[in-house]
Amino acid sequence: MSDVFLITGEVEHPLTIDPSVWIFDERKIELELIFKGELETENENEKYTKSVSKHWDREIIEGARVDTSIPFAQTKKQWLEKTYVMPFSYFIDNSKPKSREQNVTIETEKSTITLSFETVYQSYLAFSNNGKRIVEEGPVHLYFKDGSNKDTPITSIQKIIF
Repeated sequence: MSDVFLITGEVEHPLTIDPSVWIFDERKIELELIFKGELETENENEKYTKSVSKHWDREIIEGARVDTSIPFAQTKKQWLEKTYVMPFSYFIDNSKPKSREQNVTIETEKSTITLSFETVYQSYLAFSNNGKRIVEEGPVHLYFKDGSNKDTPITSIQKIIF
């Protein structure tokens, strides 16, 4: 088993992805929010860009300083208790698939699964379970947007081939 997985095939930019760093990424989402239907409808990429821009603007105007308005200890405690996912679309967009009309192949340790591009694009990659990095059957678990595989996610992913 590996700590990374690959996005490869008919893409402009093949990627080697290490999900162990995602805990610090502002785009992460609590897994339970997906299945409860409590996700915001605002484009997550747009939300992230606005957040980073606001922070950058403040640093330019005020100078770099520690932001005391964020209760870091509480945030860190949440990171160590909750289960998080990342929308897979961010990474697919960065790899720039040459076609969105093709099926996608997911290679795991035990099998090969073929899914539609749209199903994979709208899916989520779980990278932590109760605050811990996914090691067993990791490095990520893939959940469909509709929650149909909530109890049986795709695990032990090694390679995504477009």
